[in-house]
Amino acid sequence: MKRRKKLVSSGKNGSKYTGIQTEDVIDSERHLKKLDPDKFVQSYGNYGKYQILTYVLVQTLNFFYSSSIYVMSYVQLGLDKKCVLNNETLPMSQTCEIETEPKGKFGELKGGYCGIINETKMQITNHNAHTNLLVEFDLSCSHWFFQEFGLTIFTIAAIIAVPFMSMLADRYGRKPVIVSTAILAFLGNVAASFSPNFGVFLVLRALVGACSDTYLSVGSVATCEYISEKARAWITVVYNVAWTLGMIWTLMVTLMTDDWRWRYFIAGFPGVYAFFLWCFLPESPHWLIVKNRTERLKKYIKTANRINKKTPDFSECQQSSHHEEKHESFKAMLGSKKLIWILFANGFIEMVISLVYFAISFLSVELGDDHIQAFLYSSLVEIPAGLAVLPLMIVMGRKTIVIWCLVFQTLALIGVTVFLDVYSLKLGMMLIAKVMATIIYSVHPIWANEQFPTSVRSLCFSLMNIPQSMGIIMSPYLKHIALSPNWLPFVVIALFSFISATLAFMLNETKNTKLPTDVESLSNPGEAADLSAYRNSSSSTSSPRSPKNKSKKKKTSSNENITTKSLGTVTFSGEQ
Repeated sequence: MKRRKKLVSSGKNGSKYTGIQTEDVIDSERHLKKLDPDKFVQSYGNYGKYQILTYVLVQTLNFFYSSSIYVMSYVQLGLDKKCVLNNETLPMSQTCEIETEPKGKFGELKGGYCGIINETKMQITNHNAHTNLLVEFDLSCSHWFFQEFGLTIFTIAAIIAVPFMSMLADRYGRKPVIVSTAILAFLGNVAASFSPNFGVFLVLRALVGACSDTYLSVGSVATCEYISEKARAWITVVYNVAWTLGMIWTLMVTLMTDDWRWRYFIAGFPGVYAFFLWCFLPESPHWLIVKNRTERLKKYIKTANRINKKTPDFSECQQSSHHEEKHESFKAMLGSKKLIWILFANGFIEMVISLVYFAISFLSVELGDDHIQAFLYSSLVEIPAGLAVLPLMIVMGRKTIVIWCLVFQTLALIGVTVFLDVYSLKLGMMLIAKVMATIIYSVHPIWANEQFPTSVRSLCFSLMNIPQSMGIIMSPYLKHIALSPNWLPFVVIALFSFISATLAFMLNETKNTKLPTDVESLSNPGEAADLSAYRNSSSSTSSPRSPKNKSKKKKTSSNENITTKSLGTVTFSGEQ
């Protein structure tokens, strides 16, 4: 085919334009709309600077989520109470009901409440009253279920809000949902420290919970879309470091002040970071490609090219069959039995690991005589666990890691039941169980996101968040439930852990596979093609040592039927 000539014309102001240029732009637009999302991200290399930067920006949000949860342990520390009458201590229940014997010295007081009848007085013995939210809001004698409601309402609100917000993220983009909810969570935390009563505090905690779980869930989805498949092993590094630093930050704030309002305010104030995201966080390239947001994709490419100092040839990143923009939701999901199964299995796994992880975290005050020291132990074990995830994900598949950690977690929980009366061994078994839960908590969200289609990925992850939230809701109440025999709760959780390992065994491995684009691609093997061939071909093409590569490059440069089309900093190769 002969090469076409440029047709040059002059405009009214004397400027020149080419007729062929319009065709080039149209052809470039077509190339952008047919990009394969995984190959597009991979074209910047396994660890493109811009892609890693966006991953760090999102995963840093774990710091603020962690502090928002654990701050409740320090603004309403458990109360050691005693009822005093005439310098004598009366037995009473957790709700301050006097429980003396009917025929005893103070038998006539039975059934009454300390501090209300016959000059009885309730004393708080473990710390100053003004440091505690429960005391200030007159909740010292309330039922334990109500006392834990500051954490419970946080998670309940998340269950309600996250699926709805995730549908918005699938339709309108990851960035606006992540940034707006992070800002609202910061404002809600600041306002909660000024709450005039417990009712207002609970409303603000609900707002913080709904927003925090939203930015965490959508952020997890976006992270898997920001970086290449090989780089996803590194997600766990910043994730675990940020999470652990959030726990340690909460601990440091506790040492700064003994006033619960200042503790809450200081712990949440670093959330001002959310305004920083508004300026620097880009939209997910996966979402831009699947939704055909060509103009916004051009801006992403220009920024990525500038920061990475690289201009990829996107003609090699085309997908074999182009998927038109889809707004899939519950209807599409319900029509796929395979997707429903994936949701159920991953949801059950998330419920179990969140129950184990948070139960041990909230019970950490019982791991030692000092609640500060005990919580520190519980926090520090996450550092080696988090660092171990990276080499594990590089060497092993996601599925293998999750299964083996669930098995070891099951054995550790059984070990707790065996050594209930031996403090050091019981402590060791509980910390081993938490290490396993930490590793699973790091790997499983990545594995689950890689199983969900891009068109409904945020929605699927939010639905998986519901059973996870149920596990978090149940975790703080375990310390209040008295069962006989006392080892029974650990056996039940160990059984759940073993069932989770069985479900994980029935799911597919996702390492070295491309992310599914829509629900239909789950049952279409061609749409879940292996990325390794593309990576190998890319590396061999770019290698200067390959003689084949030299000849290929020379042939391309001399071929008159091939020209280079430019669109800003984006270049494509196409036939003329």
